[in-house]
Amino acid sequence: MSPRMSSASTGNPDGPAMLLLHGFLSCRAQWDLNAERLGERFRLIIVELMGHGVSDAPDEPSWYGPDHVLSELERVRVDHDVDQWWVCGQSLGGAIATRYALAHPNRALGLVFTNSRAAFGIARPGIRQIIPDTISSTRDVSVHPVHATRLPEAIKARLVEAADATPLHVVDLVSGHREAWRSVDQMTELTIPVMLVNGRWEKAFQKTLDEVRDSIGHVEIVDLEGGHAINIEQAAGFDAAVLDFTERHGASSP
Repeated sequence: MSPRMSSASTGNPDGPAMLLLHGFLSCRAQWDLNAERLGERFRLIIVELMGHGVSDAPDEPSWYGPDHVLSELERVRVDHDVDQWWVCGQSLGGAIATRYALAHPNRALGLVFTNSRAAFGIARPGIRQIIPDTISSTRDVSVHPVHATRLPEAIKARLVEAADATPLHVVDLVSGHREAWRSVDQMTELTIPVMLVNGRWEKAFQKTLDEVRDSIGHVEIVDLEGGHAINIEQAAGFDAAVLDFTERHGASSP
């Protein structure tokens, strides 16, 4: 059996399905503050990426690339008896959600993503250059949640625990595929509803907004006061934006 990503279903069992994908060195706790509100409308399928949380962590590079990850998401969809779903991703999860929507437009009802450097091929200092031989802990990676300053303590503790438990080889294998998740050149092919929930305080990503608009002409951008983990930092605002967007595009309240 090929390596698998873990998944769990929560929320409204009779509602439309929504896939939730976290980012690099995160886990399903990324959505702890969103699950209750979003779960009133949606049947949430929360996935942990390869090498993260309780998902398998193989040491073969190909298992972390788009071919296997997108195939795994299709397996998850079938296993949860979902025909179509909304896809939502944070950070790297946003890049993966975008690639999934491009690869399976008949399965994705709409796309929601947050600030995603990987989707637009933006290098982030201190990620690709770090390999297991040069670090002694995942805490040496700049995006480790232990370095975050605006997360609620309970959520931060769960994220730190999961990131600390991530095997060092996963850091290199996931970061080694970052360029493979770049999809900006294909984004004009997206015809489904698309929304970017933008954390305005992440200055480097703000330079990309014109490229977002140029690449996805019909994209809706919602600016919130917060940074990279905007779904946590502004959980109520993020949820409100997602619920409004999805309702206007066909996902009515139960």
